[in-house]
This record gives sequence, structure tokens and C-alpha cells, in this order.
Amino acid sequence: MNAEREPRGAPATPEKIVLYMLHCGLKGEILQEVCRREGLNVQIRQFPREQSFAYHMHRQRPTPDLVLIRGHFIGLFHDMDQGRRIPHVVVSSKDKYGKDQPVFIHAEKGYEPQAALPIYREIAQAIKQMLLKGK
Repeated sequence: MNAEREPRGAPATPEKIVLYMLHCGLKGEILQEVCRREGLNVQIRQFPREQSFAYHMHRQRPTPDLVLIRGHFIGLFHDMDQGRRIPHVVVSSKDKYGKDQPVFIHAEKGYEPQAALPIYREIAQAIKQMLLKGK
């Protein structure tokens, strides 16, 4: 990796973190770059459809380290989690989906590219905090 591109003041995570991202209206490659700048080594598997997400979340398949979902997929996530307690981040433009969620990011300005960069940063910082708590 090029030393010029290393994040300043943020130690890189030694292991790669596998993040499943379901239908968030956000771009995985942008989130991955923002996470890298936060010192996070994140591999994002983005799922545009619930069926594909459900297949990969099956109990007999490898479990991701984290999951990022839109608020209206909370029920699907809990059905697929099956008691594994996979850490997850919920992002939604509607506050109602934040109720009872351990990590919720309110995308009050929506997901348009001009308004989304702060959301990417907030998600990356939430992931970083979740990982620090897990140690």
C-alpha cells in the first residue's frame, strides 16, 4: 500500500472486516474508501436484493463481522440473525426505525450524493466505535 495514502492519526485494523450491506441507497465503494481513511480494513459485500442477502446470511454460511441495513429491513435482519447477535448498523431517513436499535444513523437529508458524504463518515465512525467496544 502506498504510504501517502495511509490515513493520518488512525491505525489500520490488522484484519479485514467483512461488512454485509443490504439495499442502503449508499455506494459500497465510497463507504469502503471512507472506512479506509478511518483506518478500517473493510471488505464490503453489497446486496441489492433481499433474497441474495438472505441466502448469504443463512446460518450454514460464513457469518459477516458487521451488517449495514436500511430501517425497513430490521425484521428480515433479525430473522436471519437467528440469535447470533451479529453487530449491525441501521441507517434510515425515517427516525421511527431508530427505536430499540443499538446503532442508528439518521439520514435526515436522504441519500443523494451531495448530502451523503456525512452519512458515510458517520457510518465509518460508528463501525470504528463498535470495533473498539468489541475488543
